Amino acid sequence: MHPPSLIDYIKLVVLQEIKIREADITGDLKVPWGSNEHIADLERRIEELSKWRDKQRRSSETRANYSRLIAKLKSELSSAKRHAAKSELNPEQT
Repeated sequence: MHPPSLIDYIKLVVLQEIKIREADITGDLKVPWGSNEHIADLERRIEELSKWRDKQRRSSETRANYSRLIAKLKSELSSAKRHAAKSELNPEQT
């Protein structure tokens, strides 16, 4: 068996980079998926959108749009929290 070549090393690095999932947060920043910054940003955005939604008239299309956005962000938040918990259990994967 031959020693690892530069190409093998590059493939390994690229595969590791692909496994790292990133999230875009407020301020055009990229952070690791499920990081404290990502979770805090999602919670802050949900809180702000909830305030705007609550100002809208019930049964209005605008309120429904805000509700859909909030549901999407809550789903992303759940996913990020699951990923964070999994990463804590298996720190060698991050």
